Amino acid sequence: METSIQSPHTDLLLQNLQYQGSSNDCGPYSTTTVICSLTGADIDGEALAKRMNKPRRRGILPIIRRVPNWATFPWGVTDILQEYGIPAHWWLLTPIEYLRPALANGRLLMLIIGEWRPKPWAHFLTLVAWDAEQGWGFANTQSASQHISWVPDALFRRRWQNYGRILIEINQV
Repeated sequence: METSIQSPHTDLLLQNLQYQGSSNDCGPYSTTTVICSLTGADIDGEALAKRMNKPRRRGILPIIRRVPNWATFPWGVTDILQEYGIPAHWWLLTPIEYLRPALANGRLLMLIIGEWRPKPWAHFLTLVAWDAEQGWGFANTQSASQHISWVPDALFRRRWQNYGRILIEINQV
């Protein structure tokens, strides 16, 4: 059994990692990091957050990508990625067993983790590694440095479960 897995996209994602500062814009900043890494585009996370604040018309119904300046929806992230020609879809209730093989096969995976108590919070992260001892490794827009942020396995499982095991997957990279 493998003791560690690292995404082939890790170095590029960390090089393009944008720091969100004290904003609640982890969804747009994580999305910006992925877009810049995969397309070479020069996009600013703050500018993308402002764009995502506004609904987008598609057919007769608007797509609400996020609650302005607060929560970003997974379908909002997939919508923006698709605008940049990046095929993506999102899942709810993803089995934990799916993550390691997908990571090993070069799929780019974005997740939402969080807690409900004592004060609710949620956070978008891009999965870049797994290690039997350190747990799950992420490109984390809350980090001002460009390194892997590790979350122990049990803590990750609880926090990912708290928000419905949401996964955004890009598999044609």
